[in-house]
Amino acid sequence: MGLAILVAAKVVHRYLSVAQEFWALALVALGMGAAWLADFNLFEAWGLAVRNDTIGIILTGFLIAGASYFWREVLYFFAGVARKFTDEAKTIEKTEQLRRVA
Repeated sequence: MGLAILVAAKVVHRYLSVAQEFWALALVALGMGAAWLADFNLFEAWGLAVRNDTIGIILTGFLIAGASYFWREVLYFFAGVARKFTDEAKTIEKTEQLRRVA
């Protein structure tokens, strides 16, 4: 569910690119909204007693948001590794028949 929340946040990336701080806020809001819409209480599924069912759903939303933030960092890591191994400058030089100047 965290990966799905990240995908939903990527859809509105244009609005979130203004400030990086909005990413965490948007992921928390989407995570809490998804947990509330699904009426999903992870603590109840684990058999842990929570005082109020609403509190369990809210905390589940925070956990989903944390999972989606984790997925965001993992995907950025793999994108960076892919960029490192596929040097775009060398690819352009080969396809355009360019010589190295420096």
